[in-house]
This record gives sequence, C-alpha cells and structure tokens, in this order.
Amino acid sequence: MAKTYRPRIPKPFRIPRPMAAQAEGTRFGWLTPDVLSIVAGALIAAVAPLDRLDYVARGLTAAALADAAPSAQVLLVTASPEALREGLCERSLPGLLERGRARGALLIPPADAFCGGAASRAGAMSAASAAGAAPIVRMPPELLRLSAGDVVGFFPLAAGERAPELGALGVSAAPWVLKKAPQSVPAVSLRDLADGQVPASALEGRVAVVAAGAGGVAPQAVATSALPPARGVAAVLGGLLDGGRRASAPAWVPALFVLLAGGLVWIARRRYGSLVATAALFLGVFALAAGQGVLAARAEASLIALPSALFGLAVAFAGVMIVRGLVVQRSVDRAAELIQRAALFRMQGVHTLPDEEFWPRVARLAEQAHPADLVLVAELPAGSWHLRFWNDRQGGGESFVAELRRDVRRPPYSSEQGVPAIRLSRRFLAKQDMPAVVVPLIAFGEIEGYVFFCGPVAEQTFSREPERAEHVGRELALLLRRKRLARTAQGGAGEARGGGSPEDDLVEGARVALDDLQLFGSMLRSAPVGLLYADAFGDVRFVAPEFAKWLRARDVTVPAESASAALPPGSLTLGDVLGATSASDAAVSLSSVMASDDGIELSVSAPEPAVLSVRPLRRESDGSSWIAGYVAALIPVQQAAPVSDNVRPLAVRDAADPLCAFQLGDVVADAVASAARATGRAVRLEPIRGATHALGHRGELGQVLEAFLTDVAGRGLPGHGPVVSVREAPQGVQLSILDVGFGLGLPESALQRVLTAPGSAPAGLEPLGRLIVAVEDSHGHAELKTNDGWGITLTVTLLRAHPRAFVSANEGGKPAAQQNVIAIGRAGPK
Repeated sequence: MAKTYRPRIPKPFRIPRPMAAQAEGTRFGWLTPDVLSIVAGALIAAVAPLDRLDYVARGLTAAALADAAPSAQVLLVTASPEALREGLCERSLPGLLERGRARGALLIPPADAFCGGAASRAGAMSAASAAGAAPIVRMPPELLRLSAGDVVGFFPLAAGERAPELGALGVSAAPWVLKKAPQSVPAVSLRDLADGQVPASALEGRVAVVAAGAGGVAPQAVATSALPPARGVAAVLGGLLDGGRRASAPAWVPALFVLLAGGLVWIARRRYGSLVATAALFLGVFALAAGQGVLAARAEASLIALPSALFGLAVAFAGVMIVRGLVVQRSVDRAAELIQRAALFRMQGVHTLPDEEFWPRVARLAEQAHPADLVLVAELPAGSWHLRFWNDRQGGGESFVAELRRDVRRPPYSSEQGVPAIRLSRRFLAKQDMPAVVVPLIAFGEIEGYVFFCGPVAEQTFSREPERAEHVGRELALLLRRKRLARTAQGGAGEARGGGSPEDDLVEGARVALDDLQLFGSMLRSAPVGLLYADAFGDVRFVAPEFAKWLRARDVTVPAESASAALPPGSLTLGDVLGATSASDAAVSLSSVMASDDGIELSVSAPEPAVLSVRPLRRESDGSSWIAGYVAALIPVQQAAPVSDNVRPLAVRDAADPLCAFQLGDVVADAVASAARATGRAVRLEPIRGATHALGHRGELGQVLEAFLTDVAGRGLPGHGPVVSVREAPQGVQLSILDVGFGLGLPESALQRVLTAPGSAPAGLEPLGRLIVAVEDSHGHAELKTNDGWGITLTVTLLRAHPRAFVSANEGGKPAAQQNVIAIGRAGPK
C-alpha cells in the first residue's frame, strides 16, 4: 500500500485549524438567556418549591379521578343517635359481623363511644382475635390525611397497638388514594340490619364503616345522612382496597417535561414567531394536565408536583419570550436610532426620497454636468405619455414651459417620425427667444424622462460638444431607471406583505445602510487618497479638513460638518469644487468626469502645488453600470531640487548584493547552463583553470552575464555558439567570450561607443553595455578585440580575491578545519 508523505510543520509555525478554532470559540455559545431560562425552569420543577400548592393539587387530582364503580370492599353502616343511646350498636354489631362473615368493622368517632367501653372492647377484641372473629377497630383521628377539607389518604401510624388491627382491615399508609365516589359506596342503617330488613349477607367480605347518622331518613338517603368524615373514610378505604394507592412521581418527571415543553416553545419562537410560541405553551399546559390524568389513573408513583411544574414552565416561557423580546426590542431600538441618525448621511437610497426632493436634485445634477441658463427635468409617469416638469428654482418647472401638448410621441419630444432623439428646439419655453436642448433619457430602450438645457450657453455648448449632452442623458436615464425599478419592487413587496410595518421599515433601513457601506468600500478601494465624496447627485457629503482648507483658500464656502461628519445635501456641490480650479471650463466640467471611467486629473498651483484627481464610482448590476457617487483626492506635489544637466546621479545599489569574494567559475557555469536552456543552442564552456576567486557584486554579474550569453547565443549562426573560458591571469581573474557571428557587419565605431559609453549603448548592444557597467561597478575592466574572420572576443578582468583561512586549535591541540579549507589526500594517523 502506497504511503502519502505529509510534511511535519514545526511547532512555532503551527496554528489551529479554522474549524477547531471556531468550535473552541463557540463552545459555550449555546448558553443564551433563553436556554438558561429553560434549564432554570426544569430545576424549579425538579425542586418543587410550591410544596403546599403541590399537596393540594395532588389531592384534587386524586379526588377528580374518583372511581364511580360500586365498591365490593366497604359497607357504610349508619346508626341514629336514638339507636346509639339504646346500645343497639354494642348489642348487635358483633353478632351481625359474625353472621354476615364480614372482614371487620371500623368505628368512626363519635360512634365508637356508644359501642362499649374501651376496656371491654379491648378484651373482646383480643378474645375475638384469638377465636378468629372479625375485628372491631376504632379509627384514630390522626390517621386521616385531609386536603381542602376532604379525606384523600391515610397517614402512617407509629408502631402501636392499633397498627396491626388496622392492617387487618386493609388500612395502611397511603399519601393519596383514588377514592370511590360517595354514591358508589353501599350504605345501610344499623337498625335495618338488626331488625332483619337488610340481610346480614350484605356484610360478607366487606369492612363495615360504622358511623353516626341522622335518623328517620329514607333508605336511599342513608349514605348522605352519615356525619363527616365517615363518607370520606368509606370512599377512601374503598379505593385503597381496590388498588387506588397513589404516591408522588420522581422529581425528574416534571423536569423532563419542562425541558421538552420549553424546547418546543423555543423552536416555535425562533421559526414562527410569538403567536405560535404562545400556542405551543398552551399545548404544553394541556399536555401536562392530560398526562397527569392518564398517569394518575394507571401508575402508583404518578402524582406530579403540578403547580411547581407549571411555575417552571412559566419561567422557561418568560425567558424565551420576554427576555429574548427585551433583547430584540433593545436591538431594534438601537438600530432604529442609528438609522435615524444616519438619515442625513444616507447616500444610495434614491428610491426612498420623495419626488419633491428627488427631481430637483436631478435638475441640480444636470446643471452641474452641462452648461445652461436653465435646466428642467421632465418626469414620465408610469402608464402615461404626458410629462411632468421639475426644477429646483422657486415655482417649480411648470411655469417655464409654454408647450401645452406634452405628449412624448410628438415634437419637440420626438422627431417627425416619432423617434426620440437629442435636438434643439425653439418656442418651447415661456420666453420665446430662449432655445432649449431636448435630451430624452433612454435606458435599455425605455424612456425614463427628459432633461432640457435652456439658454444660449446650452445652445453653444451643444453645437461645440454634442457628445456632452449624450453622456449626461445616459447617466441620468440609468439613475431614473434605478429609482423606478426600486420603487416598483418595494411596492410589490409591500402588497405581498399586506402593508408596511415598523419591522419592514427597519429591514429597509438596514439594507440601505448596507448599500452605503458597500459604496464606501468601493470608494476606499478606488480613491488614491480619499479626501472628498459626493453622492450620485453631485452633492458633496464628506470632505476632509485638508480639502476644506484648500477650498476655503480658493474662496469656496464650505459649511460646518454635522454631528455625523456629513454635509447636508445641496450645501456644497462637486461643480463648486471643480469650478475652484484654474483650468479651462472644458477640463473641469462634470460631464468630463461622467464620460471617463478613470476620472480626470487637474493641476492646481495655489496655495501649494497639487493634483486634484476626480473619478466616478460605478456600480454594476444585471449587465449595466451607473454612477453611484464621485470621489476626489487632493494630492500634494513635492518639487524636486534642480539637477544640472551634466550630472548623472549615482544609482543606489541594493544592500542585498554587497561587494564580496566569490568563485567566478561557479557564476559562469550557472549562466552558461541557463543561456543554453533558454535558447536551445549550444554554449561551450572551456575547462576552468584555477580557483577563480574574484571580488565583485555576484548577483548583478550573474544576471547581466546570463542575459548577455542568451542574447549572443540567439544571434549566432546555427552550430556556431559562443565559447566561454575562465582562467587566472597575472593581472587578475579573466573571463573570455569568443563569438564568431556576433561581430559580423559591426563597424569599429559601434564597438568603440559601447566601451566609451556603456550606459548609452546602440540599439541591439544593450546587453553588452549592461555587462560592461556591471564589470566596472565591481572594480574590473572589459575590452573587445576583433579577429579577422573570427568574430569578436570579449575579455573581462576582475580583481583576484585571496580568501583567508582562520585556524583555531581544537581540544587535541591541532588546528581545526575551516569551511573554506579543503583537505586533500589521506588523513594521517590519530
């Protein structure tokens, strides 16, 4: 199996992976206020702080689930006060229990006081127990567990003499019991039993709950005649003997339910809103109540702390809804405040401007871009052929127009053939002698409106520069089209939503703010300095202090900045800035900026020499681009000190290529190999003689030598490439290059010029000139020799370098070898 080699990154350069770093940073990101509130609600449900309410709720739950089936375990026996005083209970009760084979009798106070003395009862019970007779037990009052005045269960009794007797009757500790309904417990009168009107067999297998009751009542009212709490004891005992024992549910049951219900509310709040979340809360409450009923009817440990669970669910709901709503409301308020503060600084929201502000600003923009005595802008409403005129002057634009037929399908808005085109019209305005240049604003074949440049100035400009009106018309048409499409999209979205809302306004404001940020990002990327910004209408909205100082020096009124560092619209225009320059009108017009994607640059001299650069900021969408603003930069110009014509400044050498000692043979070998690879021709290198240690700038010599060999190898005849040799001579290290074809047809004067002025070599000999300059910079010299019929030989001589070997003693006392010392031959014995 092939192994993939993965290089190991050194520890200092290791960085955590982006995914790991993000997971580390968001490890506790889920601990949001709403999640913490759900967890808090679950803890409250588990702790159950509402103990008294939980107790009452468990009792009500047990009472609400009472069993209406007739009880076969309990029989309520009532005795009237007259019968009790006559001793009927004491005389007849033991015999009745024996004849009816009853399970026993439970005496409810005050009936127990009339059924014999305590001592005789104790002895009789002991004897009865020994003989196997049914026990007769007095109910202690502390046995009953009451809730809302009703019996709901039995308290556990301390170890005593009555606990075994009560256990024989089936009475045991049970906090809550699903009791029998009072009408479902059979009830008879003790006198009827004693007189034989009711057979004694009715007591068979039952526990007789003997209680005092009213006398002289109908047989069907015997059950309701018993004095409290006899009815409740009989109902609870019947439910207990039928398996109705109930206890508290584990603490984790309500906690788990609150977690699930809180999670459901959280999901509904995040995905569907507050209304669905509230519905989910009511669904959770209904599920809790229904689940309590189902569990309590089937399981023993099933009684939930219902009020505590509801309180925990309320805490979770408050955290999800109220806390999150407060955070969202705070964010909305802060965002609305920021948007309101940024309303003065809004740049791109052209479709949000009302018509009374939008169209006069378009007229001001057109007036800056094209000279005219008067500028009118005509709006073409949707679905109409008649124009509506606008102007930023007092009175609007309607009063300046004398043309009553404002149908764009007729002259002067279109030609005789009905085609809209730029044309000069007269007798169009109220002043009959004032001409008007009619410019239709057409974008993608659709007419968005018209602009009218009126006056003799506009006529002269149009006759001299007709393309200026075309540029202005195209940009204004794109601006109007963008406004119309944005209005249409906004209106359609409003109809789909069924009307606007504060949330929709907030989203729209955030979108506009995002567009402004994108626009300023484009400005920062496009501006060389970024000192002034004007919006799409040509109104300056931001100006730096240095730029404002320059404008004030040229008598341009600059208003004070607002608290948001922005200028109000109309306080300063880009035309005013361009008019402050001293150049000609044609060079500083806004139309020149519109027509150029790269902008214009103007030279200004006062108060200090500088260059004013103005360029448009374009945005692209759906294959079209439009001007979204303008950026201007004032760049100071530093004047250089005058230099004499006969003085050439020295070139500054790179500090990375110092004068050093190197082996010239290695540099030449690398240059020869590179030239051969580049040209595909053979460049011969003679064997190098000597160590060839030279002094010079190694990097520069290697580059110019490679370029020179590539040039001469490319010019040489096929099969006759240059021959290069390196050797040590008495005067220094010499490099010789013999080329048989390089000097063919070259006059002696050309070679002499290269040697005399290598920096100004003739055309074709620049590589040779650069090589000679590099040799001279390395304190060497070059010479050219012509050979009759054998080309030209270039000989370069460099200073010889003598490397020093610094020897230091090692531990054994012997000199240690240095990096520039090479041992030759065998090593001696150690």
